[in-house]
Amino acid sequence: MNNNQTKLKINYKMSYKKLWKLLIDRGMQKKDLQKQCDISAASIAKLGKNANVTTDLLIKICSGLNCNLADICETERINTGE
Repeated sequence: MNNNQTKLKINYKMSYKKLWKLLIDRGMQKKDLQKQCDISAASIAKLGKNANVTTDLLIKICSGLNCNLADICETERINTGE
């Protein structure tokens, strides 16, 4: 990186609260999501921690639940204390 470039500061993180709310609205549990979308328990755990997951996983969930990406996730501002 040269002197004219600045490092991009990331102020947002992914949140999957919408996914959990969607499951509640549909009367589903995480194990139902796992079976219906053919995803692993490890992937469910990552989603539960708002950890990074692949777009392939998100598309699999959208396909399995017949919904859009905006229905299951959103970005949240990180409180940087600034």
